[in-house]
Amino acid sequence: MRLLLAIFEGIVFRTVLAMCPESDHWGGWWGYDGYSSGPTRWGDNEDWTICKSGKHQSPINIEPHKILFDPHLQPLQLEATAISGLFRNNKKDLTFLVNGQGVGVNITSGPLSYRYRLYQIKLHFGRENQSGSEHTVDGRGYDGELHFMAYNTELYANYTEAQTSPRGIAIVAVFLTIGKFDHSAFKILQERFFVIDKQDTCTDIQNFPLADLLPKSIEHFITYSGSLTQPGCRESVTWVILNKPIHISQQQLDDLRTVPYQEWRDSNARPIMPLNNRTIRTNINFRKRSRLCSMDVSKKYQANEDLLRR
Repeated sequence: MRLLLAIFEGIVFRTVLAMCPESDHWGGWWGYDGYSSGPTRWGDNEDWTICKSGKHQSPINIEPHKILFDPHLQPLQLEATAISGLFRNNKKDLTFLVNGQGVGVNITSGPLSYRYRLYQIKLHFGRENQSGSEHTVDGRGYDGELHFMAYNTELYANYTEAQTSPRGIAIVAVFLTIGKFDHSAFKILQERFFVIDKQDTCTDIQNFPLADLLPKSIEHFITYSGSLTQPGCRESVTWVILNKPIHISQQQLDDLRTVPYQEWRDSNARPIMPLNNRTIRTNINFRKRSRLCSMDVSKKYQANEDLLRR
């Protein structure tokens, strides 16, 4: 009986855990806390000097009065089909590594001039509410932030090549906020939290409903040129920050915070970086409701009153 039980437990164990890809060479060195390995020291690594010297770093604080309305920005197109892959606890964050086989999920239009293929989804969160997002809006943080990270398939062979190259990466960011009810797609991830309870463990997820992890509308967004928010901070990213968040329950966020082996104290969000005169654009026309600057050209004609009196 004990032998049968051991065999059964082994089968179950293999079905919930999966082989994780090998970590990068410097993956264990950096972190979000501490003087020796925190964000202020990332640039000390000779491979990551741009983390300290770069002028187009992310994340940023989005100041509404500095956003420009661009009437030429088209709605974002994202083929939100079901995806499969590995859900991983890598000690720095939780990552859904999308299966690279098959057609893949393409992201196009909006501010993007090329086709980008979804590579992974990263989850950023904090120990306290409104402290888990990397980007902030007018100084205000959100409860979490999802990053849908894609690479340029028209110019580059893979994600590794693209992340070091111009216009190589597109990241669609979605804020997480607390709502009254559980979020159905997030619940699928939530149910895996107990499986990836050790460092560098993975679990397989099949036919995940990607569309349900996005807001109902992805038409409106804010965009700017920036960098990866983890080492090596490559400035190859077109950021697309959706105007609408998704809502998860407080219990779901609390369960997320219980995932062990997260090597940070307060949050896995990089501190806000200087804007350095970069342009932040949007396809949301606030002209009638605010003093938001616009890139649209307004023309009108008025008759010369002197001529009318003749």
